Amino acid sequence: MAFAPLFLAHAGVPPEDVTPEVLEPWLSRLWNEGREHWPDIPLGAESFMRHLALHLPRLAPGEDWGTALERLEAGDLYLACGCVQGLGTALAAFERHHMASVPTVLAHMRLPAAMVDEVRQQVRERLLVRTAAAPRIAEYSGRGTLANWVRVVALRTALSLLRKSQEPCPSSDTVLELLPTPSPDPELEAIQRRYHEAFREALEDAFAILPGEHRYLLRLHFVDRLSTPKLGTLFGVNQSTVSRWLHSAQQAVHDETRRLLKERLDLSSQEFTSVLRSVESHLHLSLTRILDETIHPK
Repeated sequence: MAFAPLFLAHAGVPPEDVTPEVLEPWLSRLWNEGREHWPDIPLGAESFMRHLALHLPRLAPGEDWGTALERLEAGDLYLACGCVQGLGTALAAFERHHMASVPTVLAHMRLPAAMVDEVRQQVRERLLVRTAAAPRIAEYSGRGTLANWVRVVALRTALSLLRKSQEPCPSSDTVLELLPTPSPDPELEAIQRRYHEAFREALEDAFAILPGEHRYLLRLHFVDRLSTPKLGTLFGVNQSTVSRWLHSAQQAVHDETRRLLKERLDLSSQEFTSVLRSVESHLHLSLTRILDETIHPK
């Protein structure tokens, strides 16, 4: 594939300033490096070349195009471009490699856990959610690492929150807010106590085999409390599509949990039905705990 024509079509560079023959090997190298870093992100070549063209580096006096392009962080630009396109694998990778490190970035500030969570939420929305314009991660230019760029955004967001709040924010436990009311059924309570560990293990195993995009979606909804409209905006789909994705992911966890329990427990049909009632009543709470622990390990 010829990359130079794609790049020049969006860069607006006068032909006398640079020739396709000069650009091609450098653009090819950036493309290959990006794909090597993120082989699971299905980014199109034209999208990546357009993204590069938007962040065309200015040449220093006496500098050639190859040297200027060589300064760019190819892997980080590739990931950022995937996020701009709303690709699920790119968003999930950004969450793992950058959003997950926000608490560490802010550790020296000794903020309450609730405020750290709020910072992470605001950074995610500011950088990834598309409004009338492209998400702000489109502004990342590739000069310097994406990790450092996100770090600066997180620190500025934290300082802004601190200025708005004269008192420390009270910590909160999202799991406690989701606790169900005590069951009035003594038999069901006894079964829940007896099979609690088996249920948790089955649920963890069921969650572990979910595709990464489904785990990311559930985490955003149950732990970070993103509503379906906001998730729709984040992924570039309508609310009904997000609702369908969420239902499909939850159903997959539920069905696999049931299958594993049936496989692992030696129960009569009546006992198994009672255990399933426990699964139904505690799936939301337990799934939230597991998702929360994947972000805040003990």
